[in-house]
Amino acid sequence: MTLPVVWCLGMYGSASTWLFNVVRMILEDQTGAPPRVDFVSGEAPFAGASTADLVKSHEIANEAAILALARRAGVIFITVRDPRDAVTSLIQARSHTFARALHYVEQSAKLCACMRADKRARLWRYESRFFDDPATVAQLAAQLGLRLEPALSQKIFAANARAAVEAHIAAMPGRSDILRDNVSGDLLDPQTQWHSHHAGRGGEIGRWRHALSAAQVAEVQTRVPFFTAGLTT
Repeated sequence: MTLPVVWCLGMYGSASTWLFNVVRMILEDQTGAPPRVDFVSGEAPFAGASTADLVKSHEIANEAAILALARRAGVIFITVRDPRDAVTSLIQARSHTFARALHYVEQSAKLCACMRADKRARLWRYESRFFDDPATVAQLAAQLGLRLEPALSQKIFAANARAAVEAHIAAMPGRSDILRDNVSGDLLDPQTQWHSHHAGRGGEIGRWRHALSAAQVAEVQTRVPFFTAGLTT
């Protein structure tokens, strides 16, 4: 029997990895075993179409993969962020050019916008700082139809606090299960989806004001108007 998958879909730089890991730990507590996870990106097919319990994604260019995920999803957690800050995050944390950063943000934002009206979708905005609020853990569990004991919620929140994430990333080099990008040198923990480039993040809101030119801001607002409209300028 094919069971529903929990789909964590996020714009780049929207704390989607934080939410993914909280959901991962909630599911592990409920089943007593780590969930089977998959990451879907770009043109790659949805390899876990019949086996994954939990999927993380940003932009997906493979329409068949999107349809497969949409068919299987029981809950869709969507994280979004002011696209001007999302672009800035990719430039600063991953050394992307402005054009490359905007492309990835635009594509991920379009998929988020496409899915956010779905009745299974639950939207989380970066600007609410949900990742700094211990109550978020219990709220996510409730959206999964689960109830956690307060002590467990606190434990999961603490395990995903910035200091704990930094320690996890610092311990990644030398681990046999860690993947390495031979071009960039970036390290990846395939179970948690934490990358070495996730270290040292400040989480500042509004950093685009001193990082992007007026022309770049205008281009972001033109290309991604559905998440820029209504935000404080």
